[in-house]
Amino acid sequence: MRQQAANPAADTADPVSNAVVSPEASLLLRQILQSALKNQGGTPVNWVAEAQALLANVLMNDYLNWWNLAFPVDVAAAQAAVDYVLQLNPPPPDPVRAQAYHAQGLIYRADRTPQKQRLARDAFDQARQLAPGFARAHAQFGNQKSLLGRESEAHAPLDRARNLSPRHPASGYFYWAEGRAYFQEGIWSNAINWLKKSVEALPTVWYNRCYLAAAQNSAGDQTGARRTMTDFINAPGFDPATFTRIKQLKPDPNDPARKRVLDFVQPLLP
Repeated sequence: MRQQAANPAADTADPVSNAVVSPEASLLLRQILQSALKNQGGTPVNWVAEAQALLANVLMNDYLNWWNLAFPVDVAAAQAAVDYVLQLNPPPPDPVRAQAYHAQGLIYRADRTPQKQRLARDAFDQARQLAPGFARAHAQFGNQKSLLGRESEAHAPLDRARNLSPRHPASGYFYWAEGRAYFQEGIWSNAINWLKKSVEALPTVWYNRCYLAAAQNSAGDQTGARRTMTDFINAPGFDPATFTRIKQLKPDPNDPARKRVLDFVQPLLP
């Protein structure tokens, strides 16, 4: 299949995209934004709003990915940054508000209660409506569908994200969400395909590797599953604290896919 050319209008709302794949870049951007916001005297309000929206996204990306744990994230600080943007009157430009709603979706996602997960879906939807070229908002909307148990509805917005920006720096997240949706549907060959692509494009997170290993095991490839786990354990960037934290996660009987993953990977971790 011929690869589509990147849409030049895509992701004009997404200057943070390169930082979401690297813990080091994420921390650097976080510190730059925090420093700039402490010294904002005379700075135009719309610039401050954009910096606050970007900061909220970086904070929540670190929080959800377990990155930069030596510099703990205060979720309340991310919420305050979002509130600053969304309470401005007159409101800032749509792409800035889209970033704020995207961050709000991540904040809601961090609270695993069903009500907050529905609010997360609505926030991501608002972000993509405000900035139709914001590929990550479409992808997160699709990902949130899976988290709500509506994985069959996840594929269309994920297709939209990839079509908007086929070579997006954060494509590994798009592949991860597609793989998770297929995992929840029990379509193992598709899950394995997308999760492998995710690990290749986004080697800095733990969850795509764990889902890949569990998908391989579910498909009957025990050798491949154990190889994936060995590669994960030996991969740079992951330490014993990461493995301990995964082992401490509680399988949720209301989330059979996540339970399947944890039941498989937890006994194999050091």
